[in-house]
Amino acid sequence: MTAKTISFEVLAVALFLISIGGDSAQAQDTTEVRGQLVNGTEGVELPGGLSVLMLITDADGHLAGTGQAEPDGEGRFVFPDTEIIDDGLYTISVDHLGVFYGTTLTGVGLSDGLTLTVYETTKDASIIRVEQQVMVVAAVDKSTRTVSAIEFIRISNPTDRTLLPDLTNLEQISFLRFALPPGPAELNVQSDLPGGDVVSIGTGFALTSPVIPGAHSIDFSYTFPYDGNTLSYRQSLVQGADIFQVLVPDNFPDLAVSSLELIEPVNVQGTMYRAYEGRDFPPGQGLQLEITGLPLPGVWDRFSNSVTGGSFWQIAIPSGLGTTLAAMLLWGLIRGYRPDTPIPQDHSTLSAAPDPAERARVIRLVATLDSRFQEGDLPEAEYRAERRRLIGQVLEPEASQEGLADGAVEEAQPE
Repeated sequence: MTAKTISFEVLAVALFLISIGGDSAQAQDTTEVRGQLVNGTEGVELPGGLSVLMLITDADGHLAGTGQAEPDGEGRFVFPDTEIIDDGLYTISVDHLGVFYGTTLTGVGLSDGLTLTVYETTKDASIIRVEQQVMVVAAVDKSTRTVSAIEFIRISNPTDRTLLPDLTNLEQISFLRFALPPGPAELNVQSDLPGGDVVSIGTGFALTSPVIPGAHSIDFSYTFPYDGNTLSYRQSLVQGADIFQVLVPDNFPDLAVSSLELIEPVNVQGTMYRAYEGRDFPPGQGLQLEITGLPLPGVWDRFSNSVTGGSFWQIAIPSGLGTTLAAMLLWGLIRGYRPDTPIPQDHSTLSAAPDPAERARVIRLVATLDSRFQEGDLPEAEYRAERRRLIGQVLEPEASQEGLADGAVEEAQPE
């Protein structure tokens, strides 16, 4: 093969690669994204100096591109040569007075004109209206006397200003607040509001999220304890409520809400709920919510809960062992003073009483050992052998006491 032939083949390959690259570049479509920025607060001009941002994510949620556009004097903006990505999402937003306003589009709607609306702000939370608040009793565990509940809230901001929370101003309430039953736990809050935090206050929590004009949804789940078969507490409705409901599943037939009116049952995804309702609660009024017919554990449930709980093994066992060991030590000392066979005066086998600190240490070790055995962490043979050894440190200071300890310990073993 000559040098001239080799040069020709290299050139052919290069041209082929260039043609592939050209086809690929041509296959990647682009479009021009145009939009209009407006101020939704009546009588207020659109401020200057705003920047419109674009974030592009691919089908896997990875960042695939960014863009920035400066609106003109009329609020018009454009993103030229925007790459169209299959199954991509295009989030277009603007920051005005600390609040992000935006929308998310797919590649299909990019060529259509879009409008972004910003609003001026207010710190008056009284503008917020709670259209409906529903508390759903999701589950009741009578063995632990715990209720699991979920609340769904639909709110609206009917004004043309965004509620902007300010936690530093104690003279004016500027954030959403919601009450919880006494002793709540496992709180989890979800909403379609932008950003913000969940802050624990008083008997409930607050949301520091801005609330832009329009309708929004908030839901939160939690658990709370009860003692008797009736639980009564103050249900504060800080923002008021047009409708407040409590839904109780039919599988708890005795459960009722005496402080609300029973209405038609509700079917939620195939599960029937008894519905209790109140209407037209003004801001700050609330109601005394009383839930009756809560199930209580039986005698055996209460006993088994206390026995299987960690506190039982930490308290009851050391106390019981302390009593047992004291009786066994006393019996051992009595035997020491009254031996079965005469003892020469110069070879007494009487053992001194164990040190109290050492006895307390052994009791703690035995309690820990019993707890591990009850939880299944130790085989029975290993458990019994180690237990004998520990008690032997107190009851068997000398090898001659082995028979005594074995017999006494076997009597003290739980079945």
